[in-house]
Amino acid sequence: MTLGNLPRMARFVAGGLVLAFSLAGLAWADILPARAPGLWQSTTSVMGPDGQPMAQAQNVVTLTCVDPATDWKFLLSGKGRCSQLRVSGSGAHYNIDGTCAQPAGTVTIHETLDYMSNKSVQLKANFSTSSGEMSMTSSLQWQGPCLEGMQPGDEGRLVDGSFIKSGNIDDHAP
Repeated sequence: MTLGNLPRMARFVAGGLVLAFSLAGLAWADILPARAPGLWQSTTSVMGPDGQPMAQAQNVVTLTCVDPATDWKFLLSGKGRCSQLRVSGSGAHYNIDGTCAQPAGTVTIHETLDYMSNKSVQLKANFSTSSGEMSMTSSLQWQGPCLEGMQPGDEGRLVDGSFIKSGNIDDHAP
């Protein structure tokens, strides 16, 4: 998911999700199933602390080019400190619970990942922040081979049929 497309509070919450993964380390690669390599489309929506959809954070569509070397970087990138991170599950259903320190305070995360297949993943996350309870849903769907000119790790969006790159996961990797 490209955080640049979301408003500030949504980026904070979605960033917390990415941060939760950062301390899990390579052990997660042994737990979570690998996604199919190729072009992935994620459609993400965020609900604010008031329980209402956040403006400009509904049905945000992001494209990502994934290969085996970059798949885990999307889950493991980010900076921050998470503690009490617990990953449980097997097969197609996983739960992730934890607490992450953010500049604006502590974020408590409860997330579920449902792997329908290696080409379809549903993500639901609830966040407790100093601003209140927030939630995020994201549907990640494999689309086929990466678009011509895309490199593994590229992320962005389509504008008038053309891919507009917003970055590459390796730009953020430690």
